[in-house]
Amino acid sequence: MSIAALRRVEVAGLLGLLAGTIVLMAAPGNPGAVRLSGVSLLWWYAAVVAPLAAILLVVFLRRASADAAPGPSGWATAATWTSPVVLGLVAARVFSGAPGASTVALAVLVAPLIARLDPTAGEASRSSFVARLAIVIGIGLVLWANFLLLVDVARLLGLPRWATSILVAAVALLVPVLLRGDREADSRVPLALAGGVAFVALVAVVGVALATSPWGAWKSVASQPAIIFGERDPWVTGGRTLVAPVALDFTELHRVTALSLAIFRVHEPGRFREWQLREGESLTLRAGDRLVLDAGARLRFEPGKRVPGAAASGVAWADPPERSATLAVADTIGVALTLVAGALALVGPPRPTTIRGASALLPAMVLGALCLGVYGMYSAPGLSIGSPALASVFYVPATVVPGTAGRVLAWLGVIVLLVLLTATVLALRGILAAACGTQTRGELTEQAMTGLVVAAAVASLWPADASWVLLTGLGLMASVAVAPRLAADEPVARLAGSLVGAAAFTCLALLRLPAWASVAGTYPALTAAPLAWIAARASRGGGRAV
Repeated sequence: MSIAALRRVEVAGLLGLLAGTIVLMAAPGNPGAVRLSGVSLLWWYAAVVAPLAAILLVVFLRRASADAAPGPSGWATAATWTSPVVLGLVAARVFSGAPGASTVALAVLVAPLIARLDPTAGEASRSSFVARLAIVIGIGLVLWANFLLLVDVARLLGLPRWATSILVAAVALLVPVLLRGDREADSRVPLALAGGVAFVALVAVVGVALATSPWGAWKSVASQPAIIFGERDPWVTGGRTLVAPVALDFTELHRVTALSLAIFRVHEPGRFREWQLREGESLTLRAGDRLVLDAGARLRFEPGKRVPGAAASGVAWADPPERSATLAVADTIGVALTLVAGALALVGPPRPTTIRGASALLPAMVLGALCLGVYGMYSAPGLSIGSPALASVFYVPATVVPGTAGRVLAWLGVIVLLVLLTATVLALRGILAAACGTQTRGELTEQAMTGLVVAAAVASLWPADASWVLLTGLGLMASVAVAPRLAADEPVARLAGSLVGAAAFTCLALLRLPAWASVAGTYPALTAAPLAWIAARASRGGGRAV
């Protein structure tokens, strides 16, 4: 069998593994909820069976195609793809019990594996100006998403937004200056390795502190009749400060204690009330009440009570009843395909001699993020109250280790995320250099990356959803650069596809669509990428670029 045919088989196999989670989600009778040793079949498949099968497929391909053309090293792939915001996306979806959490985790794992089998990856020199511009903008959005995450995590520890933006930008700009020349490319290995190993070790420390395995924590949460505030939850022990405005819906009698002067607004059935509570004063809420608080309010919840906004029970968290609904399945397909197609723009074919170490690190980091989400729900299910979901999961180490040691561990987590982001910035410089594609691309890359980092730092001063920014960047690159590249070799055809993809993506992202088509607006690449592919295919043979 030829190398090209073997690659097609491997890509089909990886996509088939990913589709398996969709089938288990949507299958009649909900077979994914069947428990084996206390863990549902869907999670056994997504966290154990499918990852092992995917790795075996890749190992088989590497042996069969040892003469493949050289490309980015495995460490560059790990540094590019396992950025803090991608790991946060996995952990946050698992933590919140999102219907498609298992599919998202598996998609993050297999997306770079699929991209490394794409023989057309890295052909930026043959792409149109529109496609190159989309890659530059997409890289800027990925950087912005990571900046937003770092800023939100640091804010949970009391560091101002502006200070974190300046610090992260300074590190991102200074490290490449200190590692110029060949050392810059070589530095991806120690940075990616150090960041990845430190992240996995951080998750292992959480497991040791909780004295339970990830599957043990999953089984414990999944068996709870209600998701409640535990005795060690930070909302119960010392209280916490809201870093974002929040509206909490209560389903039972609950007493909330103010730990700072704040305005408590309560929407009761049929009326609205407002109180100004001082430190130490309490407010009793009843089932059906909604409490609205501004950012900066510090409060404490009552132990043993349901967590507002969390799943109704452990079963609802582990196996959401809406998982098989049409919109939930469509939403899951949208995010999964956006991740896979976006990886095709950022990850290229590997150098066979350098893939092994990184191939072990990448799944370890993805599974570590999955475990972090499970440990978060097990130890502190109310972490996301009044804070961005992606940032709150990285505060888990501080909740399981008491006192000063926990706070030190939380700051070490911030440093780990900063190391991972630095490795990502270095790796993205290579993608940006290919997009520039000129004889003076070294100077252009330097200027472009500096501009993108500064723009990301400035944009992070205003709150935004980091996951939305990430998926928008990946979706843009998938629609404008990847789909036309996969459809045709001719420059004119690729340009036509890029123009159609850019127009469709922009319209879908900006228009307000009805509820039944909301998935197309949330994930524009789901529609824009196929349209771009069709336009490029239809334009083949239409002429040559001048």
